[in-house]
Amino acid sequence: MPERLLPLAESMRGRLAHGLNWYELLPLLDDVAVLALGISDHGQLELQRYLAELNERFDHFIDQLHITSEGHNQSQDAAHQLDRSLREQVGGLRDSVNQAPDAAGLRRVLENRLDGLVGTLDEHRKQRELRDQETAERLQGLAQRVASMEQEAQHYRENLEVQRQKALLDPLTGLPNRAAWGERLDRAISQREQEGSDLQVAIFDLDHFKAINDGYGHLAGDKVLKIVATVLGRRLRSGDFLARFGGEEFVLLMPETQPEAAAALLETLRSSIEACPFHFKGERVTITVSIGSTAFASGEPGDSALKRADQALYKAKAAGRNQVQQS
Repeated sequence: MPERLLPLAESMRGRLAHGLNWYELLPLLDDVAVLALGISDHGQLELQRYLAELNERFDHFIDQLHITSEGHNQSQDAAHQLDRSLREQVGGLRDSVNQAPDAAGLRRVLENRLDGLVGTLDEHRKQRELRDQETAERLQGLAQRVASMEQEAQHYRENLEVQRQKALLDPLTGLPNRAAWGERLDRAISQREQEGSDLQVAIFDLDHFKAINDGYGHLAGDKVLKIVATVLGRRLRSGDFLARFGGEEFVLLMPETQPEAAAALLETLRSSIEACPFHFKGERVTITVSIGSTAFASGEPGDSALKRADQALYKAKAAGRNQVQQS
């Protein structure tokens, strides 16, 4: 966490430790938003620094490629120079042979010229081997650098994915949080529009949760939330998606589910929560939940369906709580 945000975090921790009144909730949520944005900006700065370092390495990599390319061009120039030199020496050999006065003179001319040709070839071979060695060393260095960059990039990708997954989880219950809910909701709506399948959404709200916090303390309230998350998670189907929406509210997506099947599942979840044994400091505490649900209409955005499910939840509360209402 950036140092400039530490005082804000400590202030929030102190307020939470002493308990909150209802009118203190909105200011606290504003501070949470500021803290989240600050941490996100801090991560963005780290990413920018990494990308800048990566750009520098790519620049060095490109420079080495240019050097290797120049070495290749020099090798081609040397080959052309060798060809010209051999042609000149062979041409001079013809002239010398024609001008030789006798056999002894011809022998001396041939030996001198052949020595010159062999020397030229040896010198070209040495220079070519030297250039080939330098090129091989550069290519090996480039290959090692590329492998190192790939490993670092993979490590960074994995670390980013780990951080992204952590950012999508509620630290108290371990369930997906509101951000993860938004991602999954968008995918579910898109799939529903493509396939024309049924999609149900439900909102859960723990009954009298404030009384639990006031009567038994926030530790008891946290324990209740964990138990509810566990009870719900164990009874969901493979395609269902449960998230903590905030406070004592949970949301549930039920893809490819008709209203009758959704009502049966939600009733099972409601009764399971009511029946779960919960004791705090030797005293049994009854936990109940009110649930509102609705079906997505064709082309309906997520906010609209959630609002309708929330209205059904209020009906359940008004009708006495601890029940399921569909809209």
